[in-house]
Amino acid sequence: MEKIKRSIPFALILFRLLLAPVMLLWTVQTHQSGWFLVACLWAGLLSDIFDGIIARNLGVADNRLRKWDGNVDIVFWLAAGVCVWILNGQLMKEHIYWIVALFVLEPISDLINFVKFRKSGCAHNWTSKTWGLFLLVTFTSFFAGQQPVVLFRICLALGLVSQLDRIIISSLLPKPECDIPSCYHAWLRRQGKTFKRYKLFN
Repeated sequence: MEKIKRSIPFALILFRLLLAPVMLLWTVQTHQSGWFLVACLWAGLLSDIFDGIIARNLGVADNRLRKWDGNVDIVFWLAAGVCVWILNGQLMKEHIYWIVALFVLEPISDLINFVKFRKSGCAHNWTSKTWGLFLLVTFTSFFAGQQPVVLFRICLALGLVSQLDRIIISSLLPKPECDIPSCYHAWLRRQGKTFKRYKLFN
């Protein structure tokens, strides 16, 4: 029974993973934005929302599942980003330094966790979740054939904030732990204090 419960959220994670090559192949072959990419993007988002909700309600939201979820999120959004680049190459080149900064910051949190605890982290912090929503809106606009320059810049700035938040969380945590909402909550953990969790978000 436990295996069946675990397989439901895992199937949603696997579905999101499979969407990544589908989006890439479509974009490379057609070089067209449109409803198909928008549908894939939103299907990926819904799977990301419901895998966590289902896992928590079934009582199977362990660290292994969270790590799978976090790693597949990176693959999915990276694939979506490559699709945006293919369709909007010039705009991406104009913001290349911001994009490079995001890629440089991305592994630092995991490196800190590996050095401190010999394992990767899975903070699932609130700024990363907010960034995910902005990525959704921004990429939806791109895939619908628009070029939302201002929204794109806000999205990049929020991405940098979320990465810095993850780095500070990893630096402050006294022991490995998932679902830390912010660097403030990591500081509370460092002080030996508890904080309230919200089932919908963590």
